Amino acid sequence: MRYRTLLLLLCLLLLAFGLRTYRLDGQEIWGDEACSITIALFPFAQVFSGNMDTHPPLHHMLLWATVRVAGESPFAIRFPSVLAGMMVVPLMYRLGKLIRRETGILAAVFAAVSSFLIYYSQEARSYALSLAGSTGSMLTFWMALYYQQKRESVPLWLWGGYALSSLVAVYSHYYAFAVLLAEAIFVIGTIWKDRHLPRILPWLVVWGGMALCFLPWAIHHSHSLQGKASARFAEWNFAKFGEITARTLLAYGVGKTLPVGVQRWGWGIVGIALLGLGRTAAWGHRRMAVFLGLVLLGGLLFAWGINPLMPFFEERYLLVCAPSFLLLTAIGLSGWKRVGTVWSVVGISFIGVLNALSLWHHHNNPAFLKGQYGSVMADIAAQAQEGDLILLNNPLQASLFEYYHPEGMSHRFIPPDVLLTEEETEQFLLEATAGYQRAWLVDFGNPQEYDPSLRARAWLARHAYLGLRQDYLGATLSLFILETPPGIEHPMDIHLGDEIRLRGYSIRPEVPYPGDFLLLTLYWEALHPISHSYTVFVHLLSQDGRLVAQIDTPPAGGAFPTGEWVPGEEILDHYAIRLPPDLSPGPYQLNVGMYLWPAMTRLPVLKDGQVMGDFIPLRSVEILPQGTFPYGKP
Repeated sequence: MRYRTLLLLLCLLLLAFGLRTYRLDGQEIWGDEACSITIALFPFAQVFSGNMDTHPPLHHMLLWATVRVAGESPFAIRFPSVLAGMMVVPLMYRLGKLIRRETGILAAVFAAVSSFLIYYSQEARSYALSLAGSTGSMLTFWMALYYQQKRESVPLWLWGGYALSSLVAVYSHYYAFAVLLAEAIFVIGTIWKDRHLPRILPWLVVWGGMALCFLPWAIHHSHSLQGKASARFAEWNFAKFGEITARTLLAYGVGKTLPVGVQRWGWGIVGIALLGLGRTAAWGHRRMAVFLGLVLLGGLLFAWGINPLMPFFEERYLLVCAPSFLLLTAIGLSGWKRVGTVWSVVGISFIGVLNALSLWHHHNNPAFLKGQYGSVMADIAAQAQEGDLILLNNPLQASLFEYYHPEGMSHRFIPPDVLLTEEETEQFLLEATAGYQRAWLVDFGNPQEYDPSLRARAWLARHAYLGLRQDYLGATLSLFILETPPGIEHPMDIHLGDEIRLRGYSIRPEVPYPGDFLLLTLYWEALHPISHSYTVFVHLLSQDGRLVAQIDTPPAGGAFPTGEWVPGEEILDHYAIRLPPDLSPGPYQLNVGMYLWPAMTRLPVLKDGQVMGDFIPLRSVEILPQGTFPYGKP
């Protein structure tokens, strides 16, 4: 029996390893991971600095060694989390075996296949390490209590294991204190109930030793945390507690990567865990039931209690309490006989299918990408030319840029303080773009936090041609051609509805080649205050009406939405239309207009009060073959 159990555990470890290493580098490095890499690249003494991160330093210390041995690839920097996640599997078996062997095996199975645990075992952050520490803490805690209840002395190695695993947990993430607090409450309550007060003394000694080990870091880091604390005390309410509870329990059951409609099925797993809580007490393990419930409830209350001091709440913060939920779920499905066996099979299959589906979405559904900054930089590198400049709007992207930046390209960070006024913005961007032909603008995160008036984009929209605007997860990439417009070359007097007038346009070069940028400036004017934000379309059509190039964007790439236009003011709207390199020579028609998104309703085009259609035809553009010259002259 023992060898069969060892073989089964080995198979579960191999399964856990396979699930955690499968597409380990499939997700791009995202912001927090990039910060971890940046910290790990500092000298070791700086890694231990309290100003580096809001979390304790243990994971950064491990990552410091990892990058020097295995490099900085996504696989390498995430592999320590894989190992930490695998450690949870045998620990869960041993914890469940304290109740019965079947429960231990099932707890190990759930730990191996849990999409929530796998998700954070594939991330170069401290969550998997803290989970391993808290699981070890719960196991050694209960084993020590078992010795005391038998009135036997607790072995020194067990006290050492409890102290070490607990310190690993709290030196990885502060929320691990929720587990230690639940353990302390349970010990004090149990000893008080049993009237064996001397039993508290070894616990006090161990906790005191742990406190002395953690105290230097706590003092060192306290000043940094005070500067980052929030004060949203209105969130101390029952509704917020309910939200934290629901989000956390569903994440424990089915992870974070299921569509909302499917995720609701996770409440079935929550029900199984609640059944397990009742069965634990019914099996004569009332104290274990109280302890597991206390860890869960204590974690939820801990998160709710400090939530107003945190910028936001994420389910991953309470990953440290997940072992309690998984063990209760295993209890709810183990130990059944006869007809109950069918319940066990159905329940295990139900959990397996939902977690498999969650993992599929994690690996394949673009809606659950963590970041696309690497794609932003890869697209810049693929289209870069000599004379290009990268403008980085938001300093929080510094770590990601350091990791993904295209080699050999010039770049400048736009300091948020220069974006406070238009004068400082113009002074900085004039100096930054001097001598460059094109500028790639990378807006990262929420612009309301660093450039709420979009001054960087607005300045570039006034002084350059927008050639590309692409949205990514967490970032927007825009390409501006740094050329001065010549003024109106083709006057017009065309109205779009009764709100907007096109006064004319300019276009260059007169005769472009395939692969060139066609530089177009539209000169708009608002006739009245405009209540809607319209989208401009610029379409280049072949003679047979086929669309060969286009740009659809709010005016000036979103810097001057029509809803903010002042009647009578001239709006310069620059576009750089990229001609396909394989475009056949010949005449092409350039059309422009506006529509309301998302209804796609185009504004009618009026000339002298008569409706002419829903687009404005500009001049025909003649595309020359490569290697020829306009008018036959070099």
